[in-house]
Amino acid sequence: LPDTVFPRPFHALGKESRRRILCDEDHFRIYHESLIQNEQHSRFYHFPNDAFIFVLEGQGYLSGSKTSLALNQYQGCWISPDQIHKLVLLSPHLELIVIAYQGNLAPCAAPYYDVNQANDSLKEKNTIIARQQISHRESLSIVLETYPAKQAEHLHYHRQSDQFIMALEGEFYLKRDNTHITIDTYDWALVTPKQRHRLKNESSKESLCLSIYSPPPTKDRVLVLTKK
Repeated sequence: LPDTVFPRPFHALGKESRRRILCDEDHFRIYHESLIQNEQHSRFYHFPNDAFIFVLEGQGYLSGSKTSLALNQYQGCWISPDQIHKLVLLSPHLELIVIAYQGNLAPCAAPYYDVNQANDSLKEKNTIIARQQISHRESLSIVLETYPAKQAEHLHYHRQSDQFIMALEGEFYLKRDNTHITIDTYDWALVTPKQRHRLKNESSKESLCLSIYSPPPTKDRVLVLTKK
């Protein structure tokens, strides 16, 4: 079963608008917000540490004393803790997640980071899975991963990294140690260090997921060999 089978409760932001905490780890916390323009025209954000706002669906306009930009689907922006930011809904419905640093971590390197500034898609060696780096910090990495139809990654584990996985388009099948779970759109799962896992696209067309690693999995990925 996906981790969302046992979700944390929603907090009402209006009749239909709502917010919930998806994941609460030592080094990051992830919020999911579903906002309706007719009742929630704008939202204000102020966190004790840096936070990354990522749009899942819809459009918004983010502004602060140092930041002012429009965010479309699958675009994101870092916000710093020294100012209050206002997000104005530009579409009838806005779905987003907020990834907030936990603890005393270094501030982000720039006032904002837009997905349009991300590197070109990088393809993992020996696979056809495209991984696009959205943001990379010393303690956190945010990646969009595109899986062709019926394709899977190699079975592996991470020595130190936690990996938060959210399906954005299509359906995924996650093998995690001795369990097998299905992750539908906007469902999520958490893979902890040393857990053997493999993610597969179960759809007959290309599927997309968001992966958040903490710390980034640089030289942290260990392939698991299996007998044929």
